[in-house]
Formats: sequence, C-alpha cells, structure tokens
Amino acid sequence: MLTLGCSLHDILGTSYAENMKHAANAGFKSVFALWNDDMDTEAYMNNAAKCGLTVESFHAPFVNYSKIWEEDDEGDRATEIIKHCIRVAAEYKVPYVVSHVISTLDAPLTSNLGLCRFGKIVIEAEKYGVTLCFENTEYIRHLALVFSTFASPKFCYDVGHEHCFTPGIRTMGMFGERLGFLHLHDNLGMNKSYRASHDDDLHRIPFEGDIDWTKTLTEIKKSGFDGTLMLETDPGHDLGFYGSITAEEYYAKSFAGAKKLAELYETL
Repeated sequence: MLTLGCSLHDILGTSYAENMKHAANAGFKSVFALWNDDMDTEAYMNNAAKCGLTVESFHAPFVNYSKIWEEDDEGDRATEIIKHCIRVAAEYKVPYVVSHVISTLDAPLTSNLGLCRFGKIVIEAEKYGVTLCFENTEYIRHLALVFSTFASPKFCYDVGHEHCFTPGIRTMGMFGERLGFLHLHDNLGMNKSYRASHDDDLHRIPFEGDIDWTKTLTEIKKSGFDGTLMLETDPGHDLGFYGSITAEEYYAKSFAGAKKLAELYETL
C-alpha cells in the first residue's frame, strides 16, 4: 500500500504538536506544511520527528501570484519569498516545495516577465536540490506555459481544484508525465452559476463530495506514480465541517478516507 499523508498547517482546536500526535496515531506517515516566515520551522520539524512523521513538502506561502506576471514590484517580492521557502526546505531536508503559478479568479495575462521570475524560482530549486512542483489552480494556461518553458519542475495534481475550478479539463492528461506530488481532497464541483468561486473549494475528506475517485485514481496510477497519497483537507474551513469533532476524531476520519483511497488504488 502507498504511504498515506495529510496536510498539517490548518489545525483543529489544539497545537501543531497535538495535531501531529493524533495524525500519527491515526496511521499517517507523512505531512506537509504551509510554510511562512513566521513559522517556527525548527519546532515544527522536531515535533514531526518525535511523532515519527516525515515532513514531505512545504507549500510556498500564499503570495500574490498574479503580480509575478505583472509589471509590479510586488511580483519581485513574491518571487523572493518563494525562493526563500526553497532555501529553508533545503536547510531542513524537505524534498518538495509546492507552489502555485496563479491564484486568483481574475487572472492576468501571461508575460515574459512572469516567465523570467518563475525561471529564477526554478533555478533556485535546481541549485538547492529541492523538487519544485507547480499545482493546477483556477486557470490552466499559466501552468501550461511554465511547463512548456522549464524542464525540471514537476506537477502537483490538486484533485479538488480541478473539480471545482476547471471541470471538464483533465489535467493529468496534460501534465501527468510530470506528476510528482498529490493534493487530494473532495468537494461538490462548480456551483450552478458555472462561475468559479473559492467558496466551492471545500477541502473535504475524500468521499465526502462527488469526485469520481475511480476515474481520478486510474489516471494517477496510469502515470506510474509511486509516491504518497497526500490529503489536503482543511479542518478549519470557514463552513465549519469539522468544528464539532475533536482533533483525534478528525484525523481518524481523515485516515479512514485516505485508506479507502489506497484500497481503491490497489484494485485498479
């Protein structure tokens, strides 16, 4: 069975250390964090190690990715923040950094300036030996351009984003040969207005939405992927799906969803 992991940057009711303990006790073997400069990286890594958890990736901070494509000093600052995240990952021997290339419902045009900035990010990852993974978000054209320009970055397949932001576009068919990382979570697809909305990005535990997991896992398996089935569920979501349960119950419930995915994966 593949390794099972979960996001551990949004926590339920208690400390990171307590959440890590419950994640490990539930059966998870690895986690990933939304890294930022205010994070006590040393403590996070030490707590994970004490629980027997591997920190498999840092998610780059949620900077204004749109500005990377625009003539704006904020784009330079965003570029440097992602580069810094890569250096910290290398320092702590975290093998993957996951980044967006766009994160907005009102995307700017692609640009040579944006490619130059992403080129700097790619070079930083290559220099420090960190595997850089770009994930699918609200738009595909920016991601396709980055992948057609740079050879080394891998693809982080975010199943939930595909379902609610770009229904009908099978991103594994476009980028599956570059698959390096997974973000697995569930939702109910795009709303009835057929306009992408961040409110649809529910980040629920697998099998709590209506994603076709047989089709999705078949595409993942066809790529030859042998990494971690990594959940990116959100116990602190604004709609409060999990606010009435304890952290221990939440991670047990998450692991049950992850295990069900793994068992389905093995049958395909």
